[in-house]
Amino acid sequence: MKEQDKQEFKQIINEGFEQLVLPQFDRIYHEMATKKELREVKESLEEKLDAIENDVGNIGRKLDAEIDWRDKASKRLKTVEAKLGFAK
Repeated sequence: MKEQDKQEFKQIINEGFEQLVLPQFDRIYHEMATKKELREVKESLEEKLDAIENDVGNIGRKLDAEIDWRDKASKRLKTVEAKLGFAK
């Protein structure tokens, strides 16, 4: 390969790199989130997860109260049935 061929080859590679690869790197760089943006997203997600955990906790407590009330109601009903003579 002659020196001129080598230079032309290098020029073709450099032009291809500049036209094809560098624009992709530039696009990626401009679309990439900053550390600050990522931190804000993380904080937002943590707040939402905390709210969901609180909601699930509230639902769990309400469900436990409902089950407890039904258990007591069942006992009360059996007592009433026994007093009225419906119980077997």
